[in-house]
Amino acid sequence: MRLGPLIAVLVVCLTATFLVGCSRRAEKLVGADRLIRGPGGLGTTTRVLEIPDRDTYVENGTAVFDSMLLVGQSGPFDSRTFLAIGTVNLPDTTLPGFVPQTLSLEFQRNLTLGFDPTTVSAYQTTIWDTTAVSWPGPAQGALLGTASDDRLLTVFSLPLNSASFGQVVQWKSNPLVTPPRIQLQTGGQPLTAYVAGTVKLRIRYSHTVSGSAVLDSVDSPITQDFYLHSPLSPAPTGADSALVWGGLSQTELAMHFPLDSILSSVSVNEATLVLRLLSISAVPDTADVTARVFVKAIRAPWGEGVSEQSSIPGVDSTAFASGSLIALYSPSNGTVAIRLPGSLMRAWVATPSTNGGLLVRMDDHRNLTKLFLIGSRESARPAELHVSYTELPPGRF
Repeated sequence: MRLGPLIAVLVVCLTATFLVGCSRRAEKLVGADRLIRGPGGLGTTTRVLEIPDRDTYVENGTAVFDSMLLVGQSGPFDSRTFLAIGTVNLPDTTLPGFVPQTLSLEFQRNLTLGFDPTTVSAYQTTIWDTTAVSWPGPAQGALLGTASDDRLLTVFSLPLNSASFGQVVQWKSNPLVTPPRIQLQTGGQPLTAYVAGTVKLRIRYSHTVSGSAVLDSVDSPITQDFYLHSPLSPAPTGADSALVWGGLSQTELAMHFPLDSILSSVSVNEATLVLRLLSISAVPDTADVTARVFVKAIRAPWGEGVSEQSSIPGVDSTAFASGSLIALYSPSNGTVAIRLPGSLMRAWVATPSTNGGLLVRMDDHRNLTKLFLIGSRESARPAELHVSYTELPPGRF
């Protein structure tokens, strides 16, 4: 056998690989080995389908610190918002003809969620620890004010009781008096939503300018806001036939797929996670076109009895896979497909002890009004992991 042509081919291939900047050293070695070993440079490609040996759904705690504030009730879901005032800004009370008028909490409505009119009440409450706060949160104290939210305009004003101005002056003038924390509730009325980071305490007042009364206002920003919601109901058992994904509790899917049948000597090409919707589930539509899903790797064992993400050890801090939910949804068979990186599968095949599974969530609030029901391993429509790999062909020599 003449080695000259073979060496020339290898040089060309290695040069081309360098030029395109391939970073997967293992795959370059496998590719070269294929070229040496057989005609066409390819071994046998196999596609395997695995179903979970563990799966459940979890929530990420009952305290939510993000872009939305929820107050009210929707079915078993109950939510209340908590506000903290850092420093109170007071108007200049020495102005000629100064007269305090009203105090109010000013909100920017989030009109994508909570469409029915509801009555919102503000109560004084105690200081909380954000690292440990959970449902139902600090108990409500004195009523500060109540107002009906008609959900029509972008701004909602909740007037506080007339006696509140004297209290506000004390918050500013007495360093021993801490501005109170505020709790918002609806008393079981329909859910309403506001934009986090925009709430203000507004003091309206009048004063005299050139003999005429002038109305003015001073705002004090809310320095901390979040909402608490009731725990999952029903809570996951680990033997559920339906896995609850998304919705108001923003539940996530935890799944583990065994990969023992794949030898470490093969070349893993690709992997796709396929979630199969149950017939009673909501389905993606055109409103979900910008919704995204994110996947994190789990690096340690866990049991199906968990109900919160914090109970699952070894979850990566960042997601490694994402995609447009509507683009990956197949209405013909009711599936959502998520492409996974081959590097993760290669790592799991090479070192099975690092395979703790996947944690799958939907990003932000675009699907809060929808609840997707995914078939579990106990159902007739379990999730599937499709893995494609190529074995090295027999050597030519």
